[in-house]
Amino acid sequence: MKAFEHVKEVRPNEDYKVSVVFTGGQRGFFDCARYLSDPFWASLRDKSHFDKVFLDHGVLTWPDGVDIAPEEVWEDTVRI
Repeated sequence: MKAFEHVKEVRPNEDYKVSVVFTGGQRGFFDCARYLSDPFWASLRDKSHFDKVFLDHGVLTWPDGVDIAPEEVWEDTVRI
């Protein structure tokens, strides 16, 4: 498995994307839209709920306990 960094900053954006900054300083956008059709992530369809994203030990997390694995965020983030 390739090494990955945790997210140290997260900010929700339009179109179900989040801006992320990793522990090593890399920045980018992670697109969560692809998850919205899956029933497990259905709560994220509510934009006001989606906008409540926060970090729990470097993991993108929402108040209802939905989270996204940090290695997936690392791999799929479009770097800027």
